Amino acid sequence: MNRRDILMGGAMLTASGAALALTPRNRLVLLDDDRSLEAIVPAKLGNWTSAPSDAFVLPKTEGSLSDRIYNQTLTRLYVAPDAMPVMLVIAYGAVQNDQLQLHRPEVCYSAVGFEIASTRVETLDLGRSAMLPLRELEATSTTRIESIVYWTRIGDDLPTDGSSQRMVKLRQQLSGYLADGVLVRLSTVAPASPEVFRALGSFATSMIDAIAPSDRDVLIGRPLAKLMQ
Repeated sequence: MNRRDILMGGAMLTASGAALALTPRNRLVLLDDDRSLEAIVPAKLGNWTSAPSDAFVLPKTEGSLSDRIYNQTLTRLYVAPDAMPVMLVIAYGAVQNDQLQLHRPEVCYSAVGFEIASTRVETLDLGRSAMLPLRELEATSTTRIESIVYWTRIGDDLPTDGSSQRMVKLRQQLSGYLADGVLVRLSTVAPASPEVFRALGSFATSMIDAIAPSDRDVLIGRPLAKLMQ
């Protein structure tokens, strides 16, 4: 065996070892098969009640890649007296890897003709020192303007952009596990303003408070859910 063959063999063994090290052996799933988003999130939240609507920009269409990414989706329009309507979209995927991963709203809205006019990271105070990182953005089209608040959970992590989402998945993979993931999006048809984003944040807080403590980890991860108990 010559030196070239030895070097090539060593490189192949190194690559094989690295691939084996990166192969996840465990799963972290916070939404088991016995529970559904429909049951976890109340249809009535204080003065808010759900109403029919077909005005949603959705991350999932039948037969698309997104159809394989998301195991469950929940869409509801919430209305209340003397309050702006809120569109809720929750999309859940049981596996987050390089082929199957959450589609962030910046991508979904752009794909259907919206322009992302502004975006920034904020933190929502859920009480009891539980601080939820999320993103606020404004999406505009020729027919309407939407103000949007959303967050993503991958395992117990809450990445706020695509880059951190990829790093979270890599870190989890290096730790030997694959996690599930969820996208929670709240929006209303109105130009972005501090008042609108405060209203969406207030709705988000009310929604999480209304969810049973044992189910909150599905939307916000176990560390934040534990702080809220």
